[in-house]
Amino acid sequence: MRFTLSTVITFVSLGLLTTAHPGDDHDGSDMLTPSELVARELAADRRAELVRNCGPQIAAFEAKRRAKRSAMMKRATTTATAAAAKYTTIQNTTCVTAPEVTEGPYYINNEYYRTDLRESQSGVKLVLDIGVMDTRTCTPLPAALVELWACNATGSYGGFTTSSSLSDKFTWLRGGSETNKGGVVELTTIYPGFYTGRTIHIHTMIHTGWTKSANGTIVSHSGSLRHIGQLFFQETLNNQVVAISPYTSTTQRRTLNAQDGIYAQQNSRGFNGVVATELLGSTVSDGVLGYTTIGVDGQASYRITTNNYLTP
Repeated sequence: MRFTLSTVITFVSLGLLTTAHPGDDHDGSDMLTPSELVARELAADRRAELVRNCGPQIAAFEAKRRAKRSAMMKRATTTATAAAAKYTTIQNTTCVTAPEVTEGPYYINNEYYRTDLRESQSGVKLVLDIGVMDTRTCTPLPAALVELWACNATGSYGGFTTSSSLSDKFTWLRGGSETNKGGVVELTTIYPGFYTGRTIHIHTMIHTGWTKSANGTIVSHSGSLRHIGQLFFQETLNNQVVAISPYTSTTQRRTLNAQDGIYAQQNSRGFNGVVATELLGSTVSDGVLGYTTIGVDGQASYRITTNNYLTP
């Protein structure tokens, strides 16, 4: 059995805001002045145009990654089901970037530099093959730090398990690593759960010129922040995941993609933030492989607004 989404190449909507606590679903536009809102929309149009100009390079970039992984998996096991790309040109369903806002309330500065974010968290294994492309040059972006954070299977964020304010030192499902010389990084986490007011999603940031500390943590305010965004998944796959343990033990009320205002904004006007996925085995319990390519304006610069910091 194989689960494959029709969206082959996915760009993530830039800078959509999480809710301050479950039930407060907004995109951050209430924090902007009228002139900032106009600038935001113009910037989105410019980014979309840049990505369209890079269409063939983007399609080839992801097709190459899929083909390479397919060959590796076939050598490793006869039960592998992840296949190579079926497309050589960018699809009509693919566009990119929506306006940048903020990182939301659950970001923590200076998390760990690593490729496996799971720690002790249980849930469906999720391997993300993430490509980063500079849409100014239509070339892959090496040495870019890709940072992720998401809630666990029952809807809690590490660091915020007892409050909507920073309340503990848990670091699970947070962190990131850099892209290789080909502009690609593989990060392992769990398929996220959901919490009241938000559909299933993962947050992401892209940094360039960054540094890390001797203790293995990222220096969040070093270098330049090029991207803030969110990743989503197709509802049919979400349904399969949340039907198994430990996702079934949540007390949160589920919000579907179609009910999520941020998802709607990200996936309108030709934008698309849905990850392309395949199963790692015969069932969803065996894990999920996701592909996404993030289009980054190499001249853009954003800032982190939260004062939450990891204190290891």
